[in-house]
Amino acid sequence: MDSIIEYRDDRAATNDYPRRIVSPTAPSACCMDHMERIGRPAFDGNWRFFYKRCMVCGYTVRCFYAPSLMAILETARQIRLTLAEMNLGTGKRKRRTRAEIEQEIAAALGRVPRPSQQVNQPHPLMPLRRRRPAPSPA
Repeated sequence: MDSIIEYRDDRAATNDYPRRIVSPTAPSACCMDHMERIGRPAFDGNWRFFYKRCMVCGYTVRCFYAPSLMAILETARQIRLTLAEMNLGTGKRKRRTRAEIEQEIAAALGRVPRPSQQVNQPHPLMPLRRRRPAPSPA
């Protein structure tokens, strides 16, 4: 994302948020005590940020404060796809069948796998039989 801040010393500092902000190229001594947040949070690549501007001299910076959740989820999806393509699972068994790999890729892409791609799941376990108590010798 392009920054709306224009750093110039030959023009006076102006705040025309959200279109353009003209700021001095370097901070002054007053900036530490007079920085205030302007505008709403925005996204730049993988990070959230907002603008902070000195109310005395007009020096302005972008303050990045948190990673974007959407970027984190997209990165996790790419990792899942890569692992599926490499035939490396996160479980105990490392080698999987082609159908299992295609099912993982479909899950990572958010698609429902075709019935031919679905892996046969083992039958559910049967409950254990109750043992009868042994007859007493008395």
